[in-house]
Amino acid sequence: MESGRWPARGSGHCGPGSVPARLLLGISLVALAGCAANAVERSIAARGGPLPVALRQVEATVYQGFPGTWTWEIAQRRPDFVRWTIHTYGEEQSYVFDGRRVLLFLGSASMPVTGDAARNFRTQARWLAVTGLDVLRDGNQVAWEEVPPAEVPAGAARGLRVRYLDDGSTYLLWFDARDLLVAAEGEVAVPPIGAGRLHADFSDFAATGGFTLPRAGRYTLGGAPLMEERILAWTPNDPRVTEASFR
Repeated sequence: MESGRWPARGSGHCGPGSVPARLLLGISLVALAGCAANAVERSIAARGGPLPVALRQVEATVYQGFPGTWTWEIAQRRPDFVRWTIHTYGEEQSYVFDGRRVLLFLGSASMPVTGDAARNFRTQARWLAVTGLDVLRDGNQVAWEEVPPAEVPAGAARGLRVRYLDDGSTYLLWFDARDLLVAAEGEVAVPPIGAGRLHADFSDFAATGGFTLPRAGRYTLGGAPLMEERILAWTPNDPRVTEASFR
């Protein structure tokens, strides 16, 4: 974890000090449970509210696999639809997850997808869903808990541990004193580089369409630099991103 990139430590976590000692134990437990139950809602509210649709244009400096400068577009639609379009010298290449299937397009032509490729892209789709936060409100898909204060890294205000109920995939989310998501980590497959612990630091937050969103990210995979991204444009709730965009 790159502690030098963390913002100043805040007081966003819930703890015993937030409940007066004079309260009865039962009341204290209820108060603490209510505080924890609001952790996700605080994070979503700090960003500007739910974000059911998001479109971003990205320029990235990639250090592994195919090093160089790349550009791509990521479209997301709740609950977990993802379309990732990579701009290449030839026809654009798009991976699509429609909640059930993984599809691959070269330009407008549909291409076969191997089982391994589908499983790998699902890990990326889940990473995007978790860091998008809205899925954390769906108790049928995920369970989450606050990270104990003693385990929160220096410089972070609080953390959440998130687990998918179907396969146990687990992620850590770290928030600053403003309740903004500033870092995340979890197991992700990134072909052809490999699979491992992906860690991301998000920074350069700016107001966009009523939301406060990061403009930069730095990623490591298995502790080695993977890429640095610059988000050229965010389009929250783009009406062009319909369910048909993921077919």
